[in-house]
Amino acid sequence: MKKPNPRKALFKKSKEIGHGAIKGYNFDKKFNAKKFFEAYKDTGFQATNIGKAIGLIKKMREERAEIFFGFTSNVISCGLRETVTYLARNKLVHFLVTTTGGIEEDIMKTHAPFLHGNFEADGKFLRQKGVNRTGNIFVPNERYIWFEKFTRPVIERLYREQKKTGEIADSVEFIRELGKEIEGKRNYRESYVYWAYKNNIPLLCVPLADGAIGDHIYLFKKEHPDFKIDLTKEVEIIYDRAFEVKKSGAIIIGGSVPKHHIMNAFLLKEGVDYTVYINTGYEGEGSNAGANPEEAKSWGKAAPTENSVKVWGEASIIFPILVAAAFKLSK
Repeated sequence: MKKPNPRKALFKKSKEIGHGAIKGYNFDKKFNAKKFFEAYKDTGFQATNIGKAIGLIKKMREERAEIFFGFTSNVISCGLRETVTYLARNKLVHFLVTTTGGIEEDIMKTHAPFLHGNFEADGKFLRQKGVNRTGNIFVPNERYIWFEKFTRPVIERLYREQKKTGEIADSVEFIRELGKEIEGKRNYRESYVYWAYKNNIPLLCVPLADGAIGDHIYLFKKEHPDFKIDLTKEVEIIYDRAFEVKKSGAIIIGGSVPKHHIMNAFLLKEGVDYTVYINTGYEGEGSNAGANPEEAKSWGKAAPTENSVKVWGEASIIFPILVAAAFKLSK
């Protein structure tokens, strides 16, 4: 029997498959922010995906694509809220989709901030103190009590209009009224909900009846059973916009309804032209968040090109990098 040749196994001949050298940023040179971000694409692992995401967002902007920006509520729970406000205030995105928490937490923060906590805090103790925990962020229940007082006049106004005209307000109108209501109040210019209203950027909240807003609607309907909100208009608005745009881009943080709401609308156009996903979802579980770009292409939600990327990682770290590189430094 022929003996194995260890040398042959160790030094197996190879071919040069791949492209471009793996190389990181050289910190020995004078620091240059633009070159620092450009170096991500050659670093490897998720850094290379961040580099590709930066490039795709730059292309969206160069080609004047309409950017559909979707995000889950935890984006607003943390300090990414200020980043979202920057994009809305400067009209750098053109369509917004979030969840109920993404609306109410933005408005609450104009009243008072959320506070530093920790992931290991005792839940029973916090409940006794009236403090809600989102990860390592504490939200005193006082914020929700204030928010109910803020929201109630808006609901009452819509109800009076419904009684007067017989027309039912839709969910998009409801969110617009919240943005209008906050104008002039404390710290209102820090609110992306306000800037979406001010800059006439469509802001969809799906599903509207979730979270504290759902609580408020429930309590109001107990007093006024005939009160209604039309949830069908939001579908018409996003589908019409998706169908009409000449060039499209999507930046989506997390999974859930915002991601699906945007991507599903583009079935009408054989997919979004440029897509950037940021999430920690695992493909093996078959979830919406975990799905990789190839799955979206199979549905016709994303264009069948190389112009899509998923950055696997936590958005509070990744998203500021993308905005700094693809928006702030690319003015």
